[in-house]
Amino acid sequence: MDFFFSPKSVAVIGASPNPLKGGNSILRNLISTFKGKIYPVNPKYKTVEGLESYPSAREIPGKVDTAIIFVPAKEVLSSVRDCAAKGILGVIIESAGFAETGQSGAKLQEQLLEIKRETGIRLWGPNCMGLVDGVKGHVFSFMVPEAIKGGLLGGHVSLIVQSGMLSGGFLMDIISNRITGINKVCSVGNKIDVDECDLMEYMEKEEQTRVIGMYLESIVDGRRFIELCRRSSKPIVVLKGGKSASGAQAAISHTAALAGNNRIIEGALNQAGVIEARDFKQMVDICRCLAIYPRKPAGSGRVSILTASGGAGIVATDFIEEFQLSLADFSDSTRIKLQKLFPEWMPVNNPVDIWPAIEHSMGGGLDVYREALDSLIADSGVDAILICGFAGNAKVLFDMAAIAEKSKKSGKPVFIWLFGLRDAFFEAQKEAISHGVPIFQELERAMECLAKVLHQKEKLCASSEAPAEAKEIYEISTDIIQNNHGHLDEYDSKKILRAHGIDCVKERIAATLDDCLRFADEIGYPLVMKGIITGDIHKTEKGLVYLGISDGNAVKKTYEELTAKMEHAGKVLLQKQVTGKIELIAGMLRDPHFGPCVMFGLGGIMAEAFNQSFFALAPLSPEDALKLIERFPAQKIFDGFRGNPSLDRKKFAEILVALGNIGLLYPGIKEIDVNPLIVTPQGPVAVDAAIILG
Repeated sequence: MDFFFSPKSVAVIGASPNPLKGGNSILRNLISTFKGKIYPVNPKYKTVEGLESYPSAREIPGKVDTAIIFVPAKEVLSSVRDCAAKGILGVIIESAGFAETGQSGAKLQEQLLEIKRETGIRLWGPNCMGLVDGVKGHVFSFMVPEAIKGGLLGGHVSLIVQSGMLSGGFLMDIISNRITGINKVCSVGNKIDVDECDLMEYMEKEEQTRVIGMYLESIVDGRRFIELCRRSSKPIVVLKGGKSASGAQAAISHTAALAGNNRIIEGALNQAGVIEARDFKQMVDICRCLAIYPRKPAGSGRVSILTASGGAGIVATDFIEEFQLSLADFSDSTRIKLQKLFPEWMPVNNPVDIWPAIEHSMGGGLDVYREALDSLIADSGVDAILICGFAGNAKVLFDMAAIAEKSKKSGKPVFIWLFGLRDAFFEAQKEAISHGVPIFQELERAMECLAKVLHQKEKLCASSEAPAEAKEIYEISTDIIQNNHGHLDEYDSKKILRAHGIDCVKERIAATLDDCLRFADEIGYPLVMKGIITGDIHKTEKGLVYLGISDGNAVKKTYEELTAKMEHAGKVLLQKQVTGKIELIAGMLRDPHFGPCVMFGLGGIMAEAFNQSFFALAPLSPEDALKLIERFPAQKIFDGFRGNPSLDRKKFAEILVALGNIGLLYPGIKEIDVNPLIVTPQGPVAVDAAIILG
């Protein structure tokens, strides 16, 4: 990939003297930012922008590392073949008109991919805006040169963006507002070859990148992507487009890529410790803060607020709770130190309203802030500090270099929220960014980013393979799968679950009335009786489920009704009726992008009321399954809410582990649905289940 990021020579296929053409913008950007050899290619001109132009890439003298292509889509194929024949290692195709436009474009894109397979040339794009290197200053893009000239600020944030124009907009916003320093911005477009995984691998190895931010509409190889996220030593922030049904459809028409099952993607990102952003501004905010604090700070999120306004401190305190942080409780020694700064009549509290201390001080505001900050940083009960101040006083009150040094030395994040004069804020922002101090004009953005830094997620899913099952267990399950097609009935589904250690309701399958009566006595009343038809899982809809069977007469009557409804073509399942008010659902889904995924959530009427289900990639270790259960928001219900039995989390974790392992062991299983799992004092019990093959 170095030939893309550190080439010694670049060809521009489609170079143009017309300043309104993208080929001209690419060339002018290279002339002003690239120190290597530049070769314009356009058979119509002998020179372009003062450089000799060549009819094709084949006719360029000497070695060419990379080519940037900006010609009509129908001319791209021949241009790529010329580049491959020349020995060019990689091309960045910024032309549009491929799979994002429909069937004819998709055919062109497939032909491009065929050239890649034949020649081995690497393809970046198409339908993209190329790449920008903020540290080297390279701009390999058709973005208007005047918009970025002299504006690039080198830094440690690298961005991977699927949208072309959006990546340009991202960069313009960052440049115009001097939000953060950039290492790389990579616009990948349709991702015909080079994708987010390739770029993540490259960025993981380079020292200049401290944090990776991504806007993605699709994920090409879900398993590889999550594994890279999990193994990454750097924080990863993702803004996922196409979450809604309409957004997903827009994503298909935009880059010809399926957005994927959003809940599975959310679960997988959560597992891998990825931080999700809700919009571009937040993604960049989080990235710039993580570039300063790339490791999770010690502590549990105890924040001290140091403010020049009592009202600002109150509003900030409200956000503390909203973002699941807590106000730090000062030690006695900290209170004594701070009290010396204040008038005697004023007690020391958190938030620390510093203004009375500034008025009381003889040395000025800067000294008071410095001493107060020193005291707070020294307190072991303080994990982070938010400074609130008026932008007009920022130069007088804040020594950004000293703040950055204290924060770095202590390992405690120090964030600044400045309100008031816009121009004064931008002046302070310049200095803060140069020293590596997170600064914000909006309090909510500041608090949310502080929370993201303090709550950096633990990466789960250390295992990559399911454990081998005992031979007899594997043979039982394989035999059932091989002798069926479509759907397994409830009884066979639970035979597989039982074989893998999942507790299921006590039950027997009966072919005759005598069997029913005998099994009813064995199981004990009350019973549930169900009609089982091979290949049909819709029992309730067909009236094949009877509850509360209390004696032999009821068994006989129900048997007759069930066999009549089934036209004597099925069997009858007898189950012990399990009671419990808390119902869960669990299952396994084989996703085309991510493979076997485990699902869990609340069942019954609570499933409709809360509409909450979590997904995680298989396999899971028991420890990781427990951690995932702990992330579920309905912990009160799990703890025995209103007299109900509490959930045995360990046993539930074992069920999730088993479901994931089944998915990995048996590729012929497409889906597993266990609904409901009823919470009993002895643990969760699977009452109904269905397995879909395919």
